[in-house]
Amino acid sequence: MPTAPAAPMPATPLAPAALRHERRARARAETRQRICDAAMRLFVEEGFEQTSMRRIADAVGYTPGALYAYFEDKDEILYALLETGFTCLREAMQGTSSLPPRERLLRVGEIYLRFAIENPHFYELMFIMSNTKQRIQEQEHWQVGIETYEFLRSAVRAGMDAGVIPRGDAEAVSFALWSNVHGIASLLLRGRTVMIPDESLPALVTEAYRWLLHAAMTHEQRRPSARPGTRRSPRRRGP
Repeated sequence: MPTAPAAPMPATPLAPAALRHERRARARAETRQRICDAAMRLFVEEGFEQTSMRRIADAVGYTPGALYAYFEDKDEILYALLETGFTCLREAMQGTSSLPPRERLLRVGEIYLRFAIENPHFYELMFIMSNTKQRIQEQEHWQVGIETYEFLRSAVRAGMDAGVIPRGDAEAVSFALWSNVHGIASLLLRGRTVMIPDESLPALVTEAYRWLLHAAMTHEQRRPSARPGTRRSPRRRGP
């Protein structure tokens, strides 16, 4: 008895519109990332002013016209890189909020320095290149930058409240600590530490920041305080 022919396989249905949209969005994000990666190298190696959109397009194998479908100009690429860098730094600092005040202050500075050393190109764009200033100033509220800096400010306020560091203007103290770690990072990244043996630098970087904090902490701990229930006798005048 002859066997019946097999039923034809149903045609594969088209992917739902939502799935197609997700794939397009993912492909676009991946292309933007490739463009940003190429631009990062060129900005750092050749300089922002010397890097053109055509040069970036050549680096990723695109025509300049195709590149403009993803970014309106190189300033927008630079700002996208800036946002990525600050987002990574902010995420690295998120775990510090639950630490005790003393450890919190130490960790914020150490994370900042480690980020600079491990991501020198990002650090260059975020804190050294001047071309990013205009785009930041154009933002009504530069959320990611403010949130990142707030980790340091809140750590300073918590340290003061706990008596870990001397009380003072929290803004001024935060800026002083930031200036310190930025100076260390800039010296390292610009190769200005040739007088120090390379093998000594990793420990020296960490110890420099720790020393600054410990100096402030020690000063607070050694401040003389009046014993309860005692009053200084007034100085007698005359014979």
